[in-house]
Amino acid sequence: MKRFLSLILLMLSIALFAQSDIVAVVNGKNITMDEWNREANIQKLLIELKTSNDTFYQILTTTQEGLVVLEKYKLKILDIYIRKLLFIQFSESMKVAPKDDEVKADVDKEVKNMLSDLKMTEDELNEYLIQLGMGSLNDYKERLYFQRRYTLALANVYTEYLKNVKITDDEMKAYYDKNKSKYTIPTQYDLTVFKVKDKSIADSVRLDLSKGASVEDVAKRYNLSGYINGLVNQNDTSKIPQSIWVYVTNAPRGALLPVQQVSGEWYVVKVKDIKIGMTKTFDEVKEDIRKEILSQKQANINDLIAKDFDNFVKNSKIEIKYKSTIVK
Repeated sequence: MKRFLSLILLMLSIALFAQSDIVAVVNGKNITMDEWNREANIQKLLIELKTSNDTFYQILTTTQEGLVVLEKYKLKILDIYIRKLLFIQFSESMKVAPKDDEVKADVDKEVKNMLSDLKMTEDELNEYLIQLGMGSLNDYKERLYFQRRYTLALANVYTEYLKNVKITDDEMKAYYDKNKSKYTIPTQYDLTVFKVKDKSIADSVRLDLSKGASVEDVAKRYNLSGYINGLVNQNDTSKIPQSIWVYVTNAPRGALLPVQQVSGEWYVVKVKDIKIGMTKTFDEVKEDIRKEILSQKQANINDLIAKDFDNFVKNSKIEIKYKSTIVK
């Protein structure tokens, strides 16, 4: 199998190696054949396909059409690689690019953790990665290094744009005044509410409650379900009809209201407690508002970064030196 894979890789690379080792130049930065091959990692792809879908693997590796697909895949990887490199250069133009020693330290730490988790030496890990089709340990480190540089560049650029976002007290106060209902806790009533079809049952339920029977015992005794036994926001008509609320809001704590009929149903209501609503002050919610406004502005930051990066790309000099012989 290794010999066959090597043959396929050779077929894919004949045209490549017949040309310059440099496949693209991005703002004066060369992208080499080794970098491109390392990023595409066709060998790993083919090994995975051989294991998961041998039929597709055979088509890819034994037909001209399959070779074209693999070539298109590599060309797409080159596009993605160039795009990432451009963003790293974009971060450099802003003077916020990640430092090489920091990136290297991150990569070394990750590899060290991998060696510890797998309980391997570097030589053993090198052989293990090769068997998985991931190239040598050095190849693996180089891929990690580039990806880490790109990830940190993204984070650094975002942080830099974030520094320019100013949120004033007046802006937060205006937001508070406009959205005061968000910071208002409504008055809540701790209620027991039974709804029945028959008045005689409603009277019996009310009598049992007046004698101190528990809500659960009453529900079980009269086979009642769908009752309320807890906090309800004032005037929540999805729970209680408005005509019942008129009585509830005028009742004292502990009141067991007279049985009330609404639309052919009888309501038994006990007002166990009342929790008066309140609106939090601006100072109490100031930091929450700051985070909310910042969250809203993050979308604008992302759009601004994308726009500025697109302009950077448009003004960049990108030269693709590799010319495919099988994909036009």
